[in-house]
Amino acid sequence: MKKAGVFGAMAVLAVSLFAGCGEAKLPEGFQEETVKEEAMKSISFFNERDYESIIEMGSEKLKKGITEEQFADACDPYLDKCGKFKEVQKTAIVGGTDKGEGIDYATVVMVGAYEEGKIQFTISFDEDMELIQFLIK
Repeated sequence: MKKAGVFGAMAVLAVSLFAGCGEAKLPEGFQEETVKEEAMKSISFFNERDYESIIEMGSEKLKKGITEEQFADACDPYLDKCGKFKEVQKTAIVGGTDKGEGIDYATVVMVGAYEEGKIQFTISFDEDMELIQFLIK
């Protein structure tokens, strides 16, 4: 299935970025409010099906790892099934250091309520506030 392949590729990208990392409070240099605002911005793009803008928020590695069409193939079914976005119900923000890559990161997990269900977002940013992970389930 094509959708599974895209998410598999994104999961592999995420695992390679965060292998051997422990979760912790945000590393120095990250501002919780900025991280939250950028995550909400990416969710707004998702809700508008503006996948190109999500990709543009990304690091070079993310930009090379997925196309707008792959994003649409993976994400459109969630939006089709869940309907219109209502609100974010839960938010958790953590950080860590990828020892292999030598980068600090911040991860936001948000649960969005939609007319017909919920979507969980896992969104990560590097030290430059470039998107390095955008996963939904």
